[in-house]
Amino acid sequence: MTTPQQSSRPATKEVEKNTMVLKLERHQENLLQLRLKLNSYTCEPKTYTLFERIEFLKTRLENLRTENAYMIASIKERRRNIEDYVERIKKQFVEFHMLQQGVEDYIRGARNC
Repeated sequence: MTTPQQSSRPATKEVEKNTMVLKLERHQENLLQLRLKLNSYTCEPKTYTLFERIEFLKTRLENLRTENAYMIASIKERRRNIEDYVERIKKQFVEFHMLQQGVEDYIRGARNC
């Protein structure tokens, strides 16, 4: 016999999974916006240092976008439990915020040149 708590666990897991997927998909959209910002003419590097910074940011952005897409697909396809991804997802969010700050810093620097 199952208790009400046991029968609600699968539903809770599904809600948790859907929430994580939605957050990751939102971050994918935000990464696309960051890429569009970096590719805009106002962000053209005017110095070699700025060129190096923008290339580094673009590489990080692409790596994060690829990892995000992989996790979204894996969670949706139930390759592994959501618990297996919780730490990776937290790390993704931290990396996203650091990248976002790096892009904002770059844009400020590019505009001041």
